[in-house]
Amino acid sequence: MENLYEPSLTGNNIDRTRSYEIGNLFFVAMFGGIFAIAVLGIQNAKWLKIEKKYIQLLTIISIVLIIAKLAVVYAIGQQLIPIEEKYIKFVGRLFGVACFFIFFAFLDEPYKEHLAVDGGAESLWRPGFVAIILYGFIDALATLFLLAL
Repeated sequence: MENLYEPSLTGNNIDRTRSYEIGNLFFVAMFGGIFAIAVLGIQNAKWLKIEKKYIQLLTIISIVLIIAKLAVVYAIGQQLIPIEEKYIKFVGRLFGVACFFIFFAFLDEPYKEHLAVDGGAESLWRPGFVAIILYGFIDALATLFLLAL
């Protein structure tokens, strides 16, 4: 009978979730591009322990958006789309922001549940900065490669 008065949710056997501040992922999408938001968004989805089928769906959507972005960059570079090359950076950011809103739609509810049960969100400064630099560089290399074709 003594264990009746012990709190049941404070045991070590609880499978806790982690998360970044979902709203701050927008800045990663804006400055780091679609590669950065795809990687951090999928990591955040795994941390929030959403169903595997949704993580797979988010991965497929991210890959499709990356391929679509690269196809649009190629089409602009080959003058198949009558847009000046100086707008390629804007187009890339648009795809990143679109990817963010898709992740936001999938992660908003699990994130709210995470806040209600576990409390806080982890800082996005360091991983966000690293993602912006690293995946921004990869994005720039892919763009330059496609423009050189």
